[in-house]
Amino acid sequence: MSSCTEKVDIPLDQYTSTIVIEGALSNAMTSHTVKISSSQEYFDDSQPHMLEGALVSVTDSSTSYYYTETQPGIYFLGYLRTSPGQQYVLNVELGNQVYTASTIMPRTPDIDSISFEADASNHGWVFVKLHAQENPLPGDYYFWGVYKDYVYQSDNITKLHYLSDILINGSYIDGLKVQTVEANPGSRVSLQMANITRDYYNYSIAILKETVYTTGPFKPAPASLQGNISNGALGFFYAYNEVLYTAIVFDIE
Repeated sequence: MSSCTEKVDIPLDQYTSTIVIEGALSNAMTSHTVKISSSQEYFDDSQPHMLEGALVSVTDSSTSYYYTETQPGIYFLGYLRTSPGQQYVLNVELGNQVYTASTIMPRTPDIDSISFEADASNHGWVFVKLHAQENPLPGDYYFWGVYKDYVYQSDNITKLHYLSDILINGSYIDGLKVQTVEANPGSRVSLQMANITRDYYNYSIAILKETVYTTGPFKPAPASLQGNISNGALGFFYAYNEVLYTAIVFDIE
């Protein structure tokens, strides 16, 4: 038996860098950040090139609020009182180009309580179970994050759990497992429940399909995802309405 190998060089299309704008508004009394960078080639694993010198603002129905560049490509806005149902428009001016995006702040979800259940397949980890009344009107989309002892554990998109209300609309959610966390009796766990827009939910699921949900022989080729930023930019600007519920881990089912 014999075999041979042959090197094949496939010419790739000429790559053109594209501006990437990522930003979010929250009802939480925290700062709001917009990140502006340029896209990179698929095989380029270096740190993103951050873009400086942009004029960044967000406008509600009556007032414009301006961000301050605190680090290269990082633009900071202090406390902004947001309202459910209010539309917010992001405006970014960089060089001679203008980029815009709009989003609407969703309504506020509620949490009655949370409980914990041991993860039998992962020693030392527990499921965080939600007890809450889902909003009676259709069209809600959620993500859940988790804090342990005041430290946020869901610091990237792959650690958040997402759900549409299409199958649970108006129901009482009694013990749905919405997060996991490594915790012991005495740990202080806070569940973050955020209501997001449908377009951002779809965008987040598309990112996960391009990255972590890629097993199997028929996985799609990676591609840049089009967000809601105008003028050909990549990225997304969205608003989310969150609540937190904190409990001490005592009894684990």
